[in-house]
Amino acid sequence: MRRLPYLLLLVPALALADEVYLAGAGKISGRIVAQTETTVTVDVGGGNISVPASRVERVVKGRTPLDDYDERAGKLKPQDLDGWRSLGSWASQQGLSSQARQAYNKVLAIAPDDAAAREALGFVKVGGQWLTEEESYPARGYVKFDGEWMTPDEAEAARQEVAAEDARMAAEQQQNDAEIAEMQAADEARWAEEEARKEEERILEDEAEGRYDQAVYWGDWGYGVTYWPTTPGVGNRPAHRPAIPR
Repeated sequence: MRRLPYLLLLVPALALADEVYLAGAGKISGRIVAQTETTVTVDVGGGNISVPASRVERVVKGRTPLDDYDERAGKLKPQDLDGWRSLGSWASQQGLSSQARQAYNKVLAIAPDDAAAREALGFVKVGGQWLTEEESYPARGYVKFDGEWMTPDEAEAARQEVAAEDARMAAEQQQNDAEIAEMQAADEARWAEEEARKEEERILEDEAEGRYDQAVYWGDWGYGVTYWPTTPGVGNRPAHRPAIPR
């Protein structure tokens, strides 16, 4: 019911219609087709709207175009082609879409090829055959692309446009990936350079403090590098050497 005020704006005002006044929400104009203790249903010409009886403030009865339609339809004979066609046109002008369809279908029951009724109901004649609008597009050479009907040339142009956009996006993504890879390579190079600088500083510090690297054979464990303290004034000769495991 929260959408009711909006829906009321879509309902055309019907002269001399039943007026259903709602508490704080305007009114509905049409013909009351059902009224119970819980619900009031109003035919507004294009369909029915039902509202809770608790929302209805008051009802004012009046004659509506729906009443006029029923009266006029009741006077027509089943085979009155012109009469049903005229009634369909009148109903359309009054905004009674459902009743207009009803009258035009009466026309088609009498004359299936009647152009006025067919066109009013949305049919299109293609190659001497009446088709619905949707059916008429492929019959007229249209193709559907991305949910829309268009000429083959328009569809091809649309495909090329989509392909060009896809290629542009792919090239842009490739460029972004290359830039990211370049930045990562630069970061790795800076890291390697920093590690090499730290290692060089460590070696210089070791030399300054009198340490040097020497490969030592540790038996079954193989060779390894260790730091040997030196005796001041004796050069790089180790002051002592641990026993080699056997």
